Order: sequence, then structure tokens, then C-alpha cells
Amino acid sequence: MIPSSFSPVIPDFDPKPMLDMNSAFTRTVILVAVVRLHIFTLLSGRELSPAALAAIAKAVNAVELLGVGLGVTVALLWGSGDILATLAARRLSTFKTAFVSQSVGLLGLLAFGTIAFWFWNLPFTLRAFALSALIGIFTGGCAALGYFALYRALEIGPIAITSPLTASSPIFTLILSAFVLKEHVTLEQKGFVAIGILGIILASTSVAQLRILLKKPGFSLWSQGVRWAVVATLAFGALDFGIGASASVSNWFLPALWTRFFTILFLALFSCGKRYRWFSWAQATAIPSSNVETLSLLLPSLKDFAHVRKPLSKIGSGILLALLVGMVENAAVLTFSLDTRIATTGISSALAAGYALVVVMFGMIVYRERPAKNQLFGIVMFMTSLFLLAL
Repeated sequence: MIPSSFSPVIPDFDPKPMLDMNSAFTRTVILVAVVRLHIFTLLSGRELSPAALAAIAKAVNAVELLGVGLGVTVALLWGSGDILATLAARRLSTFKTAFVSQSVGLLGLLAFGTIAFWFWNLPFTLRAFALSALIGIFTGGCAALGYFALYRALEIGPIAITSPLTASSPIFTLILSAFVLKEHVTLEQKGFVAIGILGIILASTSVAQLRILLKKPGFSLWSQGVRWAVVATLAFGALDFGIGASASVSNWFLPALWTRFFTILFLALFSCGKRYRWFSWAQATAIPSSNVETLSLLLPSLKDFAHVRKPLSKIGSGILLALLVGMVENAAVLTFSLDTRIATTGISSALAAGYALVVVMFGMIVYRERPAKNQLFGIVMFMTSLFLLAL
């Protein structure tokens, strides 16, 4: 075990700022490379050569590429989870889908954590457990608020504005990571990340729908739906930041566990709050139009789960899809937590935001949707930013 104060000194070599040099994983990789080279130096009686320093740089670059690869993996997993959640929400309500997926995700994490603790010696210290739990209250609250605000935004609309807004959440994560976690990102890398985020926003935007919307009489860019989209954007940005902060003080597993636990708790409170009218938002967020169905915050019942016996039925297939969503999102959150221990939280979040492109590509391949020119350009911009960050 490398002490937390250890920082390997590598002569005439400056690692790229994309790496989190406070990460135990990154320090371990660099330390192994340095120790091997120093042993070779002692045995051969020679000093470190330029070739040896190049070998150390190669080891660090390999870790950097791993960070990019994990970020892309998170994007694929979250995008796949969103597609499955959409299919499940068409059979269940959106809120029930979220609650079921989060609940099965928590059960899966508890089982995985037990296996990791007993068979893989995953370290759990009391300090890390307590700190991650405190941060978990924050991340769980952000996740529940983000889900609720996103559902309200998509329900009220307009989707042409709310969808691109929520895709910009990594900007808030970058700001928090820079000012709170003191993560250092070069101006060049900030530019690459900005290109990637702009590409995601372009790929999520329907210019044709936006033009029609702006021509509507009485339309406001600061409507109720847009305000909820801003809340969702800030909440998801803070969620990514919180997971990265928790991973830096504990390990890659505990942030995912506590986030799931407190997300379920807050979602249940939201449901009970609307049912028993504990909070003013239960009335304040109602939609005045009688033609629009208000958002359902009902928790799943035992009758809903009983439909699993008939997996081809509407509700039964919805429950099964929600269970699958929970497993996929588990893999995504665990991978993201691990990625924040290798790369910086801001860059990890920007890479993971590519999940929006997975949904766009799914629509193109499965539903034969024709993307607009700006959407194709956005996809190219994001792929270009990935290539530049990996260099």
C-alpha cells in the first residue's frame, strides 16, 4: 500500500495534467515503472538514460489512455441505460422506472461489494466509510433532484431546448473540480473538452424544432420547463463532481453505493411528499393545461412486480427492462468512479457526457432517423475531441 503522502519524483519528466496525480492507482503505476528502472540502474551501475525516461513516459501515457477508454465506456453504458430506460418508461411510468432501476442497482452493489470485500480484499476503512457516506448524502440528493427536474423539464418542454441544456452538465462539473478539488487542466485540454461538450450540445439539438419554437407568439426562453432543465443540469454536474470527490477520499466502490442508497431515499421522500402534500412544489409545479398529464410520482406496488410472471405483458416487460437498467447503470457508475481515480473528474465527466451521442446513434440505426447537418457536425466534433485528448 502506497502512503497517501507519496508522490514519485521522476527526473526531467512532467506528467500530463489530465492524470490525477493524487490517485493511488496512478501513483502505483508510475512507482512500479520507477522502481524497476532504479533496480536496473543499481544492477548495471549506470544512470537513467533518455530511453529509461521514455519508458516511464510510456507507462504514464498508457494510464492516460486507460482514463480516456474508461470515459468512453461510461458513455456507452449510460447511453445504453438511457435507451433501455426509455423503453421501460413506455411500459411503466418514468418515476417507477427510475425507482426500480435504482433499487435493483443498490441490491446489485451490495452483492458485488460483499464479493469484493471477501475475495478481492477491497479496503474499507472507517474514515473512508464515514466520509463517503457524508458525500453520498450530497450525491444522492443531487441524483434524485436531477431525475425529478429532468422529468419535469421533459414533461413541460420544450424538448428542443431542455435536451441540449442537460447535455451541458459537464461544464458545471469542470468548474467545481477546478475551484474545489483544485484539479489542474491545461488550456489546451480545456479547449479539447469545450469542443467535445459543444459537439454533444449540437448533436442533441434539433434546429428545425428550435426555429418553429422561437416563432411561436408569447414563447419565453425562461419558461418553467427551461428552468427545470437548468436545475437538472446543475444537479447532474454536481453529482459527477461529488462522485469524483468521494472517490478521491475513499475508493471507487463506496461512492456508487452511497449514491444509490441516498438516491432511493430521496426519491421515496419526493413520492411521499407529493402524495401527502408535504412540500409546496407538489402544487406549484402543476401544469395549468388540462390536456397534459401531470408527472406521476407513485412508487411501484407489489402488483407491478407480480407482472414479472408474465414477462411479455406490458408491465412485466417494463419491470424486467427497469431491472436491466439498474445493472447497466451500476456498471456505468462504478466505471466512472474508477475513472475519476485515474483521470481528473472534469475530463472524466466530459467524456462520459458522450452518452447523448449513443442515444442519437441508436435512433439513426434502429429507427432510421435522419440526423440534421448540425447533429452530424456535433458527432464529428465530439469524436475529434476524444482523439485530441488521447494524444
